[in-house]
Amino acid sequence: MQKKVWFLTAMLLILTLVFASCNQKKEGKVNSKDIPTATDEQTGEKSGEKKEKSGETNELIRETVVYYQDDAGYLVPVMRKIPWVEGIAKATLNVMTDTPEQQEDLMMMGLKPLLPADAKVLGMSIRDRVAMLDLNRAVLDCKDATAENNMIQGIVLTLSGFSTIDKVQFLFDGKVVDSMEHGTKVKDPIGPSDVNVEMSDDATAQGAKVTVFYQSTSPSQYDYLIPVTRITSSENTTLETAIQELLNGPKDKDNMTIDIPPDTKLLGAQMEKGTTYLNFSKELRDLANSRDSEAMVMRAIKMAAMQFPEVKQVKVLVEGKDYAESTPLDSTPVFANEYE
Repeated sequence: MQKKVWFLTAMLLILTLVFASCNQKKEGKVNSKDIPTATDEQTGEKSGEKKEKSGETNELIRETVVYYQDDAGYLVPVMRKIPWVEGIAKATLNVMTDTPEQQEDLMMMGLKPLLPADAKVLGMSIRDRVAMLDLNRAVLDCKDATAENNMIQGIVLTLSGFSTIDKVQFLFDGKVVDSMEHGTKVKDPIGPSDVNVEMSDDATAQGAKVTVFYQSTSPSQYDYLIPVTRITSSENTTLETAIQELLNGPKDKDNMTIDIPPDTKLLGAQMEKGTTYLNFSKELRDLANSRDSEAMVMRAIKMAAMQFPEVKQVKVLVEGKDYAESTPLDSTPVFANEYE
């Protein structure tokens, strides 16, 4: 008898819990364990990525570095604020496509989208840190080798900015091809490569590589920075080498410049408690005569320094004393260019 009572009591308890659960779901109350959570691999988003809300729409956005091409054929990174949607890596490719909307957005900067107007993303998935990107065959018809190479390299550099993507495997109408019309190899997964490569005058084939940033100006007088991978004569990649190459100036003086006062020298670089102090000669003080030039030079100096992981923040000195910037720039700039 006691066993029967115990059994009936247990059944009543189970039925009560079942009905309570059903009622809870009808009322829209769902336990957090029931909510499917997208993984990084599903979304291509970076764990702990900086999110912020748009002031106008209150939607979440992601600060994403997108690559474009300027009139001289150089790849230029620009930080764009992309709405945080499911499949944001795929959505990012939309702002790289040559649509009237993107032409208008980029007109002031003098930049051009890398994907042609008739380009379509047929599909994209991420597996083992490789993005399988399926594009329609229209993208195979680029006007020349530079446009073709820039499109592939720009896509890879943009997508590899997501923490779950190391390489990109290109498909065209669902099929792998050996090479594109102008010879760019796309058969195997492609990882990020050096951008806008040039050799210093005394460089050797085995010379160390550094990234420096030079200024260019669009026809509408918008200033932006171009990253250049400079192959040097140095055996080791050092902060001093990077700054010296920046001081040497660009080789393509028709399309790039850096308004560092002539005869400016780097007197020394010292790291102390996470801060890197770059000490320049007195000539750098002449920067104060032009606020616009000063802002671009300071960003170029700090961006060149920040490529080294050990550099956490940068302070510029002149003859051992703090350089007072007219418009102080963050000591740890993240982006060379930002879309306004």
